[in-house]
Amino acid sequence: MFTHNDDPYRDLENLNSAAAQAVISHAQTETQKYLADKSCLRLADDITALLQDEKQIPFCQEHRARMYHFYQSDDYPKGVYRVCAAAGYRSGLPEWEILFSVVDFDEILGDDVHLQGVSHYEEAPHRVLLNLSSGGTDAAYTVEFDLREKHIVAGGFHFPLGKNHIAWRDENSVWVCPAWDERQLSQAGCPRQVWLLTRGQNFDEALPVYEMDASGMMVNAWRYLDGQGTPADFIEAASGFFSKQYFQAAADGSLSPLALPNDCDIVGFLAGQLLVQLRSDWQRSHRRLLSGSLLAIKLNKGKLGEAAVLFEPLDGQAIECVETSRQFIIIVFLDHVNSCLKLWRFEHGIWQETAAPPLPRGVLEITDQPWGGDVVYLAVSDFLTPLTLYTLDLRQMELSVMRRQSAQFNTGGISVHQFQAASADGTLIPYYHVGKNTGSSTPTLVYVYGGFAEAQLPHYLGALGKHWLEKGFAFVLANVRGGGELGAAWHTAAQGVNKYKSTDDLLAVLHDLAQRGLADAAHTAVQGGSNGGLVAASAFCREPKSMAALVCEVPLTDMLRYPYLSAGALWLEEYGNPENDADHIALRALSPYHQLNEQQNYPPAFISTHLNDDRVHPAHALKFYARLAAFRQPVRLFISQQGGHEGGATQRETAEELAVILCFLYETVAQEYFKS
Repeated sequence: MFTHNDDPYRDLENLNSAAAQAVISHAQTETQKYLADKSCLRLADDITALLQDEKQIPFCQEHRARMYHFYQSDDYPKGVYRVCAAAGYRSGLPEWEILFSVVDFDEILGDDVHLQGVSHYEEAPHRVLLNLSSGGTDAAYTVEFDLREKHIVAGGFHFPLGKNHIAWRDENSVWVCPAWDERQLSQAGCPRQVWLLTRGQNFDEALPVYEMDASGMMVNAWRYLDGQGTPADFIEAASGFFSKQYFQAAADGSLSPLALPNDCDIVGFLAGQLLVQLRSDWQRSHRRLLSGSLLAIKLNKGKLGEAAVLFEPLDGQAIECVETSRQFIIIVFLDHVNSCLKLWRFEHGIWQETAAPPLPRGVLEITDQPWGGDVVYLAVSDFLTPLTLYTLDLRQMELSVMRRQSAQFNTGGISVHQFQAASADGTLIPYYHVGKNTGSSTPTLVYVYGGFAEAQLPHYLGALGKHWLEKGFAFVLANVRGGGELGAAWHTAAQGVNKYKSTDDLLAVLHDLAQRGLADAAHTAVQGGSNGGLVAASAFCREPKSMAALVCEVPLTDMLRYPYLSAGALWLEEYGNPENDADHIALRALSPYHQLNEQQNYPPAFISTHLNDDRVHPAHALKFYARLAAFRQPVRLFISQQGGHEGGATQRETAEELAVILCFLYETVAQEYFKS
């Protein structure tokens, strides 16, 4: 055992060091061997075909009766941005027009860039801000583009590479939170300044609006333009991932601080009222407003007025998303991990709940809400049911099917059950089991995330369904604490010094599967990515005998060094600060890198990272791999030069990584299949 002060693999934090280059070179050689395997290549080809299947639903942004879509294929691996008429899209006979090809920006910017996002200006949607990521990183260039003329706007809003936040204010001005110069950055490497830039100005002529101390975390600025055209500008100054102060910005850039709790989220603006979601109870005047509630608060020039409680969650409920149309507020919320929808309309001076038409069961997602209207696009799916895209006309309360996606795997004999496992402290942890229930020797993949109040839901399994479930194997989704499936308290229960409870919960699910005869350790693999990689690796270190394989993707593993690597300082409120004594003890006990024991035998581990990942530093994966390899444990390291934290930069790269993971699982927990 050692501390971060005598870390034998500290050199791996510098990717240009000789030690790091040696590990990277070896891993890249091994990665190419995996990809050269004929079985793996066939898998990659098949997964690529599924990802590029033209029968898949093209999810679009609608602006002024035109449907905008980012499209990738073999011909366009980096993708093109295209458009068709809404009428043609609805009829199922779209005539697509290509507006730009992403690859063309490589030469313009002198970099390998990928489309990170397209921001249309609502009142003139042919004007867009393109965020073009460098090699899949979170850092991006911003370019103003005219979709009507199909060219970059000369003298337009263009910004250098950085983790910048750029947002439209109106057609001739933008909010700029710059991050292309070290002097602009917080300790977390994020923007800490807000500027208002008007068309025709150089940046040094822009209006400085706000600057936080470098010890803060991040600032953001944006404009809400509600469906009736009423604007409101806001600034968020975050001192932590969940702690923030809000301001309303006037036309001249002056700021009015908003008297809101420091851990709430502003989630919308409609009818002159601010929509606020609470993360903790708020005592306001003589009224106690409960954690998880959605409020509509009257707003007048930075002054908060009367608050209406629109939604107050019951036990096991949590808001998943909030959207506004011209006249309605729409929320999707979870009720014991099942999706539901509610609507409100502002009439006669009060908010009135409006009954929605009957909706199909499954995961509900609001995929688009065209500005200025009362139509919402909803996607619905579940583990075994492909996506269906609906339009919900809120004026008529009419639900219509727009698209149905073709099935990607045979569901015959496969069933879905939701169970509960008792964790170490007695808390019941919900989890889904999907499979043919063929007995305890069934190869079973258990997936976990469990962090940052993010909910993991029963989405359609697609490629995993075809290449895992169809073969008679099982998939388990563990809704452990730390996630957001059951509300704010579900998250905070496994936050800070209590983060270990996410691991407790995952182990409880593994034990419960064995007790029910659904799986045994010899045929069970655990998978997690990012925070989920931390939870999965922590369980791997604590109880290696409870599983036969680990899939650990772009993980955090060194919890004593995480705040000093890439964007790690952002997450102090989630994990704790290793410089504080109590937090240090808890983090060391959690940290997979530090909990590895040379005297212990571990099951095979598959670890992945992307060298362009500027969110979770690749050193987490490299160091965990290096220690396991030094202990002569069975471990593989998959390294990709391309792509960032979110995965492969192209569909082919995404398919190749999934194919390698599946081959690893076949070898470790489904040997009988792999040998056949």
